[in-house]
Amino acid sequence: MNTIDYIYRFDADNPSAKPVPPDAEAARRVLEDGNRMFSHWMESCRTRTPSPGEPRYIVSCNGLEMGMPRTYGEMPRQSPFAVVVGCSDARVPTEMLFGQGFNDLFVIRVAGNVMGDVCQASVDYALVNLSESIRVVVVLGHSGCGAVTAAVDSYLRPLRFWSKSVSPVLRSLTQSIFVAVREAANGFKEVWGPNARDEPGYREALIESAVCINAAQTAFGLRQEVETSGKWEVEVLYGVHNIRNHQVCMPVDPTASRSDENVHLVAAPSNPREFHALAIQMAQILKRDGAPRSRPTPSHDGAEPNGVPIAEGTA
Repeated sequence: MNTIDYIYRFDADNPSAKPVPPDAEAARRVLEDGNRMFSHWMESCRTRTPSPGEPRYIVSCNGLEMGMPRTYGEMPRQSPFAVVVGCSDARVPTEMLFGQGFNDLFVIRVAGNVMGDVCQASVDYALVNLSESIRVVVVLGHSGCGAVTAAVDSYLRPLRFWSKSVSPVLRSLTQSIFVAVREAANGFKEVWGPNARDEPGYREALIESAVCINAAQTAFGLRQEVETSGKWEVEVLYGVHNIRNHQVCMPVDPTASRSDENVHLVAAPSNPREFHALAIQMAQILKRDGAPRSRPTPSHDGAEPNGVPIAEGTA
């Protein structure tokens, strides 16, 4: 049978818990290395090239992580090394894409990886009650995000945004992403020119850029919260899962082939000016041959967009 396995392995002879990474930098490397393994596996599946002999794609799990305490009736201790705030999208299996097993990640998933009171409280719970093991907080966006797509479509054509078919709570979720969309749009005006929105592929490019800026925006807010709580040893990172090549990157080139060098989590912005710099960077990445070549024209006029019906799709 020609199978390409991604294995969660339990070693019965060594059921002890894996050591927690010693610091934030080590935790970042563990997550990035795990994603490299996952993307290798996905590439093997795509090209139908199984690894010879012993499978390479193995996530080590142990008895304590799997809820198998040493003494009957004893509760296993929760000890994740990372808090991950990600999207609810079913195509983004958080533990799997970071190459992690049980009890490694404290995962919070909400459409559009948008922060709200309950989401923030979940992060605070982890920082207060699991502080001995938590090393990093990660915001994980993903390409093709349905929530960001809805925000972009509403930005471009707001008419259906006010339709009775859109519930107030869904409207509130979309509105929380509008600032990221507007920042992305300003970046395209500067790089592509004042008529950027009339160019072919503009909507798709705006979605790609807004996904990155939305993740940065969430990470920025979380960094402020972490610093306010005095958790100086905890670092806030962010990245975007590029569903096309299955790698977590920042910035994201949607046409990039899989490469170990692509995988990169970055520190959360510390200054709002970094959002604009990211918007410019994404607009430059997304500028293809045949794309607009007009002279960049900065746009800070505050004019309102006139915006597409809310897209129906995944989170």
